[in-house]
Amino acid sequence: MAFDGGSSMGEGNPANVGATNIDTGVTTVIDPAAYEDRFSNVVDITDDPYNADPTGEEPINDALMMAWEDDTLIVFPQGQYKMNQSFRRTGWRDVGLVGQNAVIRHGEVEAISGHTVDEGEYRGGTMLFQIGTTDSPHQGELVFGGFIFDWARENAGMRGLYAMVGDRAEIRNIAFNGVHDLGTHGNMRVAAMAPDAFAHVDSIDMSGGGMHYTDTINTRQTENYDGSTSDGGFGQSWSTTGIAGHRGMSGTTLFENVICGPWPDNGMYIQGGGRQIVRNCITSNSGTSNIRFNHTDDWEPIPELDESEDGELTRHGPYGQSTVEGCVVIIDRMPSGVHDAQRSIWHYAGEGVIRDCEVTVAHESESGGAAGNFAIGTRSGVTESVVENCKISLLEPADAFYSGTSAPVMLRDVDIVADGWDAGSSVSTVIGGQTPSLENVTLNGSL
Repeated sequence: MAFDGGSSMGEGNPANVGATNIDTGVTTVIDPAAYEDRFSNVVDITDDPYNADPTGEEPINDALMMAWEDDTLIVFPQGQYKMNQSFRRTGWRDVGLVGQNAVIRHGEVEAISGHTVDEGEYRGGTMLFQIGTTDSPHQGELVFGGFIFDWARENAGMRGLYAMVGDRAEIRNIAFNGVHDLGTHGNMRVAAMAPDAFAHVDSIDMSGGGMHYTDTINTRQTENYDGSTSDGGFGQSWSTTGIAGHRGMSGTTLFENVICGPWPDNGMYIQGGGRQIVRNCITSNSGTSNIRFNHTDDWEPIPELDESEDGELTRHGPYGQSTVEGCVVIIDRMPSGVHDAQRSIWHYAGEGVIRDCEVTVAHESESGGAAGNFAIGTRSGVTESVVENCKISLLEPADAFYSGTSAPVMLRDVDIVADGWDAGSSVSTVIGGQTPSLENVTLNGSL
């Protein structure tokens, strides 16, 4: 299934009309046979005694409660499945939920305030699958995917998955179809919660993005930057983020092959703790930033990423720090909301490497410097940052790089192209803030 991110996905939402056409998609099938040997029990949720309705008429929450057991793989055949309340599970281990183009819908929403539905078929908190907590993360294996979350209807869009992981999680092959237009939690929040834990998120399509709460039926009150509240006014749309990490996380989180944007808050806001890796993702047009990450030392080497040729685990391999690699980021308009500017890739704190990325800025912000658009940037909490082998295209006036730290920052083998406006003849004219170290950095082919 492919969602092109174009105007058809933004129907009814002027901010999403004319989105950059990214003709990419992900498979939404997981073969249970590939995982059967990991679990003692494999159950079909539509079989007796669970009898989940695959037609979307009756809610499946009771069937889920019955089927969820330790060491169990729960299979969703192709069909449509309705949820009328959040499904929360804590204190279990080794569980999988896998579908074959299984469509998940929530019941009708008639009134919503913040993150709670007050009227409609669906009632309560707006997290559909809530697995583990920060204090009691899911243990053993968690496998989740093969689903299509259907946001194509009016007044649809919640957090499809909230997963706090204490050991291993494989979350893949998920599409969010349509525009998230309830102004509540964004599509996913996933975090490893132990130094040796590993959460792998792969092949996710959320290109439809989401709307600012002021453009929805949500009556939430939200604090502005100055601490004042907005009641039906503007202000920021905290938590309406495509994918989020967690401030208390540790260990390693890897996000790859994600298609994300546009969102009123950050697109991929994976900032938190431990080591974060964003690899081969496509993001576009999200408020504040499209990819935002940081790094702390609260992680341990894992076999999946850190095994050397002699079989030893090392902290000094290619992913010895938080890394953004092989990503494509596009800024060519502002998302739903009040944002004037956005950042493509924003290194927020700690160590980090940004490599082999392509960034295009084709929208001019009214602001400049730290408050304006820039392709790649650092914040004051950064301790060391390296940007290497990247290509930056500035099709409107903007900074290619903005440094908000006096810590060591190196730009190496970076090609900057300014097309359609006079950027000057020196690389320094498209670099703002603190001066980084430069090695083979060109502007329109010149050093």
